[in-house]
Amino acid sequence: MKHRTALAVAIVPLSIGLALTAGPTYAGTATKITTFAFKATGFGTRVIGGQVPAGSGTTAYQGISCTNKAGKWRTNNIDEATLPGVGQATGVKTQVWTTSRNGVVASHSSHSIAKLVLAQSQLGSLEVSTINSRAKAYHNGSGFHAVTTTQIGALTFTPPVGPAQTFPAPTPDQPLTIPGLATVYAGQHATHHWGNGAIATAYALRVDVLATGTSVRLARSHAALNSGLTGGLFSGRSAATHVVTAGNSTLKSGSNPLTPMPCQGTYGKTIEKSLASLDLGGQIVVKGASSSERGVQGDHRAHGVSRAEVNQIRLGGQVEIDGIVGRVTVDRTPSGVTKTIKGTRLGSVTVSGQAQTFPKTGVLEIPGVAKLERAVVTRTHSGISVIGLRITLLDGSGAVINLAEARLKIHSLTH
Repeated sequence: MKHRTALAVAIVPLSIGLALTAGPTYAGTATKITTFAFKATGFGTRVIGGQVPAGSGTTAYQGISCTNKAGKWRTNNIDEATLPGVGQATGVKTQVWTTSRNGVVASHSSHSIAKLVLAQSQLGSLEVSTINSRAKAYHNGSGFHAVTTTQIGALTFTPPVGPAQTFPAPTPDQPLTIPGLATVYAGQHATHHWGNGAIATAYALRVDVLATGTSVRLARSHAALNSGLTGGLFSGRSAATHVVTAGNSTLKSGSNPLTPMPCQGTYGKTIEKSLASLDLGGQIVVKGASSSERGVQGDHRAHGVSRAEVNQIRLGGQVEIDGIVGRVTVDRTPSGVTKTIKGTRLGSVTVSGQAQTFPKTGVLEIPGVAKLERAVVTRTHSGISVIGLRITLLDGSGAVINLAEARLKIHSLTH
């Protein structure tokens, strides 16, 4: 594994910047099917919390996910982006691509930001120029490897009175603080390689705005490569809870705990995440939440299982639901794809201590409390998904909560 960080006080020469951010020279050529699983993502900025709304999402996000084809290329460029509680970024560019040349197979991610200007205040302004990152995961004759590079140009502080000041870029051991304005940290590198794959991730900078407590990550690149595709390309995930629509006192929440299925499967091992309890607000408490994935490749065949479980959920002091399991199984063989939700089940539902029975419609309504829908299934050509139990609150909030979500697809290697 390798890390390279280029730091400069003056603006980096154009030729170096181009070397870091140059995209693929093969764009427009035909793609090539391989036995490797490629993945590459990147974004320009991500704002987190502080005294502004929960986050701004990401700017210039782009990704290539779960493909076995070399020669793919995607880009996303934004001329200007306003960052809540931070300032403005210009020249935000992301490129992701996959290659197979001269015995070297690789996933690539590259990101560049021409300039970041922190929102001006009575304390002055801070400008950071030429922010670059790049990540590469690759395989050659000696195995898997991962490498990352980051690069930062000039940091210029312009006070309310007096000349502008230029500072050296921060290092991992020495961040730069402009009193009352911001602290700038060097970004982070993470690389890992093993017998079946490699991962490379880096972002160039983190800036914490002191007045608002807002933090922004800048120029993030991620690349991954795995071997062993012989039967199919996996795509799936599992999660015990997912607040689809929040309302009143129900807390907005994503998928928890979320376990994604790797593109190549799990090499026959079960990967799992769990939470002892989870408070969704509004007196909605979940106990015993877990999710797991298992996928294995064979000779022209692939088998996978996605599973999620909730031991118990309580709605206020009236409703208790136990034993919610969502499970899907998908098999791909030369004859086609088979899929099933066998193993999906619901234990018991009690309301004020009284056991309830679902009608044949699969929908049970508890007046004024909730509508319960069990085993909500969606089928596609290459896979299947199930929601063990969907809860729609009838308290006027309209909140929708999915429990025990499991989804899985196995695509053909020639799709």
